[in-house]
Amino acid sequence: MKNSSVDLFNKLGTSEILKGVSQPIIIADRLRTPENIGLILRLAGNINALNTLFISDEGHKFKKYKIIKTASGAVTKVDWKIIKPAELEDFLPNDYKIVALETCKDASSIFSFKFPKKVAFMVGNEVHGISEEMLSIAHQKVYIPVPGPISSLNVTHALSIALFEWLKQIQV
Repeated sequence: MKNSSVDLFNKLGTSEILKGVSQPIIIADRLRTPENIGLILRLAGNINALNTLFISDEGHKFKKYKIIKTASGAVTKVDWKIIKPAELEDFLPNDYKIVALETCKDASSIFSFKFPKKVAFMVGNEVHGISEEMLSIAHQKVYIPVPGPISSLNVTHALSIALFEWLKQIQV
């Protein structure tokens, strides 16, 4: 009989990985597609995020059924909110550092970057990236080198890479 991933992870004790470690926060700036919102919620559940904040100027104009379908149960299992840009500081503990995942001139390569233990990961819009307004409040900026002919990553792929690199670093 094939073991489920839940059984395997319980046996391996993966729920203990973050014991005594500050949970990360995820900030997504003005995403356009409900599927990406759902996938980010699923990632938030995978990594046990403290909070997941979706910045939006337009409020709740998303196709909720697509979010729910893509999130695979995470909608009810993780703490998440859709907020306006001005509300962000209300949801961030003072001791957390915002790390923006953005390819820009003053960004550091993820290959050499040391993530803070108390971190809020910021990702941006699928077309325009992180807005200047949100980028200006980031404490640090990180890019993921892409050696192939396609020079960008899907927002959820970039977030996955960064979240699990952070997790790897805090395990050492």
